This record gives sequence, structure tokens and C-alpha cells, in this order.
Amino acid sequence: MNILRLVLIAALGFSCAVQAQVSSTLALTSEYQTRGIGYSGNKPALSMSLDWAGESGLFVGAWATNTDSYESGNPYDDGANIEIDLYGGYNGQLENGLRYGVIGYYYTFPSTNYNINYPEIGFSLGYGNFNTYFYYSNDMISTSQSSQYVAADYTFNLPLKVDLTLLAGHSFGEYFRDPDLTGGHEYTNWEVALKRSFGPVNTKLSWVDTDLSGRFHNSGEYLRNDGRLIFTVSHTF
Repeated sequence: MNILRLVLIAALGFSCAVQAQVSSTLALTSEYQTRGIGYSGNKPALSMSLDWAGESGLFVGAWATNTDSYESGNPYDDGANIEIDLYGGYNGQLENGLRYGVIGYYYTFPSTNYNINYPEIGFSLGYGNFNTYFYYSNDMISTSQSSQYVAADYTFNLPLKVDLTLLAGHSFGEYFRDPDLTGGHEYTNWEVALKRSFGPVNTKLSWVDTDLSGRFHNSGEYLRNDGRLIFTVSHTF
């Protein structure tokens, strides 16, 4: 948590000290999912971000969306229907074209039945159309259990201004090794996404899936993790 606070404070301070660019992105998606898991009850989600980016590479921002992970009355229902993420970090690039970045997140869920807020820090390396990522939390969903996530993606620039992105990731750590306590289980997720912009409107059609099976496989309405298509339309202004 101390590392996250330092990243957020530094990004906010430096972004205010230098000339910064302010932007906001409004997005509508057929399902809010992250790392292959659905978090909007298999229903559409509306999200919006507000970002400040300094010329030095430092940035800070906030992102909000509707969320719904459990059916009303479920004993595990946390009551969360809004997620607000605060983040800040730094992106840089070397003369040889190697990109690098660090980002700190604090995920918050206002008005829940119990505390499920938690921090996470991420690191990235990229070159050309290839990117790698590593994320770590010491308190995943306020369970006092650590979690890690590694991922990589590659983007092919196709004709007609279409981009094809292939992504694969793996979630592991203490949180995923104690399913009786957390309900989580170590797993791999992947995504195949087609992206194209039509003027100011950005579109994305994704196929997402995981290797979760047995009692951890879920093709139902909540916390869905089976293969499915997800469509997103967004605009940045």
C-alpha cells in the first residue's frame, strides 16, 4: 500500500507541476470483463475515465463503471454496483524504442456490504507491437492474500485500418491457491480482439475465454468465465 501511495502522489504532484493534457473516455460495452472474468452480471456496462498526462510521461486518473458480480440474496453478495479505480504512474521510452511503464491502482467499491477495496501495482515493457505486463497485489480484494498476474499481447496492423490483438495472461498467487477462503483458482485467460476507429468513435470486438474448468467453470450470468464475444464502443474527448 505504501508503494501505491508513493506512485499516486508522485504522479499527481508532477502532473500538476508540468504542462498536462486532460482527456476523458466514455465507453459502452456489452459486458464488463477483466482478465477473462465478467463483472457486470452478463449485462452492458457504461464506463468513464478522467486522465491527466504530463509531457514528462507521468500520469494520474480515475475510472468508473457499473458492476454486478453476485445475484441479490447470494451469501457472497458484496453489494457492489459501482467500481471506481484511482491510478497514477509513469510511461517512458528509450532511444532504441523500448517502452517501459509503472502504474499503481487503488480499486474502490463504494457502498458495499463489506470492505473489498484493494491496491495493485503493475509494470510493463514493450517494443514495436509487442507488450508484456506484470501486476502484483498484497491484499487482493481485502483478503490479506497476495496475487500476481502476467500477460503479453501482440498487435497485427491489418488492411482497412483494422488492428488484430492477441493477448494471453495468467493469474496466480496466494489468493488463487486458497479457493475455500477466496473462491479464486489459478487460471489462464486469453483474448482475440479486432479494433477499428470510425472517425472519433473507436470500436472493439473481442473473443475472451479462460481455462477454468470443473466447479470453477462458469457460463452463467454472474462472474462468467467461459468463451464469449464482447463488443465495445468508445469515444475519447
